[in-house]
Amino acid sequence: MSEWTEKNERGSLWTMRLMLLLCHHTGHWLVRPLLIPIAIYFLLTSPKTRASSLRFYTKVLGHSHWCDYYRQLHCFAQTLLDRIFILSGDTKRFTVTGQGREILIEAQQQGRGMILLGSHLGSFEACRVLAREKAGVEIHIVAYFGSSQKIRAILDELNPELANRIIDPTEPEAIFKMREVIEKGGILAILADRVGIGDKKTTAQFFGDAVALPSGPYLLAHILGCPVYTFFGLLSAPYHYESCIELLTERVSLPRNARQQALDGYVQCYANRLEHYCRKQPYNWFNFYDYWDATK
Repeated sequence: MSEWTEKNERGSLWTMRLMLLLCHHTGHWLVRPLLIPIAIYFLLTSPKTRASSLRFYTKVLGHSHWCDYYRQLHCFAQTLLDRIFILSGDTKRFTVTGQGREILIEAQQQGRGMILLGSHLGSFEACRVLAREKAGVEIHIVAYFGSSQKIRAILDELNPELANRIIDPTEPEAIFKMREVIEKGGILAILADRVGIGDKKTTAQFFGDAVALPSGPYLLAHILGCPVYTFFGLLSAPYHYESCIELLTERVSLPRNARQQALDGYVQCYANRLEHYCRKQPYNWFNFYDYWDATK
């Protein structure tokens, strides 16, 4: 578990600092072409990650080639670059289409709080564009950065206002902050595709094999009594994301006599939707480690 956490910190931090440097000294038109040599660099210098990536594409596509890994890296680089611009407030050039805007607006009008499950498939920043720019809704992010404090420092530097809407679930008062957000009709965004260190987990089937996924989001929804939605922001073209927001359940019910069975059902339902959108946009997959082994 710590291996992928540390790898994610090093790789993402290095790439984000490079992107920041390029963005500060060039424009959109010049930075985009530079993503190609950046992707080629990682393609040539990360054999272990490449092997994990090719295993994923063998499962998803039925075959794999080094070109799949390159396309994945290039897509990842594009979303990182977009993330920097979005966090910096430059959102005018981006378009977000698809389903979900109406769901957010209706929930806001009704004063209903919700939990929004994201993932490392695509870009969660696309949801910020959809929610804030298109629907006028603010999102509070539930995230434990742990060993990724340097990455958080960069994000805070890019958008200090965002830091005020990040809730660390390990803080003593975290549950009270989250309850307050839901009671005020707000949105709690939680990544649901990775098990963190110390997280409770549940096993689900994903592309025919068992993976461990976090149980926390569903336990939290049970406590707060709010609906749970899934969100996927998939990069489909430069500056264009496809939004996919779907209801997972109106209410998480965990009866005492069948608690684990019910929990398994919610987690598997999420895994099914994750698999569906992986098939739809496989190069948006940004878990750069052996997904089926690393969470055991």
